[in-house]
Amino acid sequence: MAVYFDNAATTIPSEGAVAAFNKGLLLYGNPSSPHSAGAEARRALEAARKSLALQVGCKSEELYFTASGTEANNSAVYGLWELRKRYGKRVLLTDSEHPSVKEPCRRLEKDGAELVYVPTPGGKLDMDFIKEALKTPTALICVMLANNETGAVYDIKAVRDAITKSGSRALFHCDAVQGFMKAEGYKQLLRNADTAAFSAHKIHGVRGIGALMLRSNLHPPAFILGGGQEKGIRSGTENLAGAMAFAAAAEEYGKAQTEKVKALREHIENRLRALPDVDLNLPEKHLSGILSISLRGIKSETALNCLSAEGIYISASSACSSGQAENSVLAAYGLDKSARESALRIGISPMNTVEEADALIDALVRARARYGRI
Repeated sequence: MAVYFDNAATTIPSEGAVAAFNKGLLLYGNPSSPHSAGAEARRALEAARKSLALQVGCKSEELYFTASGTEANNSAVYGLWELRKRYGKRVLLTDSEHPSVKEPCRRLEKDGAELVYVPTPGGKLDMDFIKEALKTPTALICVMLANNETGAVYDIKAVRDAITKSGSRALFHCDAVQGFMKAEGYKQLLRNADTAAFSAHKIHGVRGIGALMLRSNLHPPAFILGGGQEKGIRSGTENLAGAMAFAAAAEEYGKAQTEKVKALREHIENRLRALPDVDLNLPEKHLSGILSISLRGIKSETALNCLSAEGIYISASSACSSGQAENSVLAAYGLDKSARESALRIGISPMNTVEEADALIDALVRARARYGRI
């Protein structure tokens, strides 16, 4: 039986999400069609939107369904840039942003953007750097809610306060893909953002569905053009089954789930602390579900292959960054080369058990005994 601890990459769909998805598949009408089958599908879509907006903490009319968190991030970056580039060419983003934010920002350089990377040593925003940078006219600032590799939770409110105090006209986008439903006080934190991105498969929904929160006072140009669905913000026939599964997964992910993850995280940490040459890369404020460690003495790839052979699955880094020669996020965090080369990411979900956690730790011990030091 597989032991799956790669939940920061993707999660197993919950029973509720699968049931909602299957129900949505039977609603075969196009939500944009005027007949009764279409109207039935539209009602189900809007019910899912309303439910999810409640979990996000925004108005239902401020939530737009997308095909992924990546699409939502791209849409926000390009859209907000178009709205504010006349006021300043500077774009601030953390040095540890996800590629779905970092790469669109890099493309903006062709349109004259000046990218400024905010340091995040130890998983903390350099707020003095942000305050100084905002003295120059700025179009956009991008700060994720929680980092996908270290689990660091960033101070979103402090960013909003800095923007307000500076008098900047910069708009603020937050990649909330990892932090949604998991970061403590996430609803209150997200109120500080102008836009935010979400993804269903990080909280036991299904792949292929995400969402963009866009404040109602903002009207950016559409990123995907076509039939004008989602009030023209995101064209394309809506993924009704995916949206229903997303809403169902969010409804299920409550306090009981977060407490279970927290307790399991504590158990894993306690066992790891008893092992030699294991560094816990712990930001001061972090998600319980993401634990970054460095298993000094074994390269990440070797450890992963050893665990995979036993049916135990974790990762060395973000699945979206696995092809990179250098882990820029861990470098930004401040890990030395040895720690980066031996880094592993444990992604914990409410579906995991103490028995699975013990199997993981025991397998790490066997890998160390078998392969020795680098």
